[in-house]
Amino acid sequence: MVYGLTSKVKCKECQTNSTLMWHKENGNEFVCHTCFVKGQEEEKEDKQPQQQLPVCLLSPLKTRNAYKNKVSIAKRKTSVNKSTRNGKDKSRHSLFKAKKVPKATSARAEDTVCDTAFHNGQYFQVGDIVSLIDVTDKETYYAQCVGFMVDQFAQKSVSYQWLVPKEPLLPDEGFVASKFMLGPADNFFHHMDCIQFVCNAPTNYYKVLTDDQVVGHTTSKRNTISVML
Repeated sequence: MVYGLTSKVKCKECQTNSTLMWHKENGNEFVCHTCFVKGQEEEKEDKQPQQQLPVCLLSPLKTRNAYKNKVSIAKRKTSVNKSTRNGKDKSRHSLFKAKKVPKATSARAEDTVCDTAFHNGQYFQVGDIVSLIDVTDKETYYAQCVGFMVDQFAQKSVSYQWLVPKEPLLPDEGFVASKFMLGPADNFFHHMDCIQFVCNAPTNYYKVLTDDQVVGHTTSKRNTISVML
């Protein structure tokens, strides 16, 4: 860009020798400021978009193509919306849409049989010796626990086998393990409120004792028993 009022340079458009500002184009060619402004305005007019004719004035082929383009664009938009809903970017409609609540499983409580039970602050297990008081004669009887059951209402029951004394018991003597033997088995479960813990014993204690009596062995090899005083 060359400044100056007069110069030996000529404009390639209007062949003038004087201008407020010279503009250099294509190497050694110069254009005056007036022609340069006109050229800029013409370029702007050429770059402006042409006005589209209304659809009614277009040919049937062009209208058909335009309709197909609109349909393809609409399908493309719907596919993009579906992909965003399935992905992490969910729409507001999908966020506030009511979700299906899963149904609860048709499970129900059942009675379970176990080898241990905890009742009234006492831990019971199979083989324990318990005492029971008869309602009619108010006498104390002893039995060995065989199993426990917890029903669907969390009520605990016990099944036991009676212990029969081998010899008459002294009054207020308490429980002496060597003076009892296995008696008839009770095939029913009773509520645990009717029993009282006496002592722990192995499950096969009285079975080994009975076998030793039949064979004639001494009782030195018997399992031990712990009595709660």
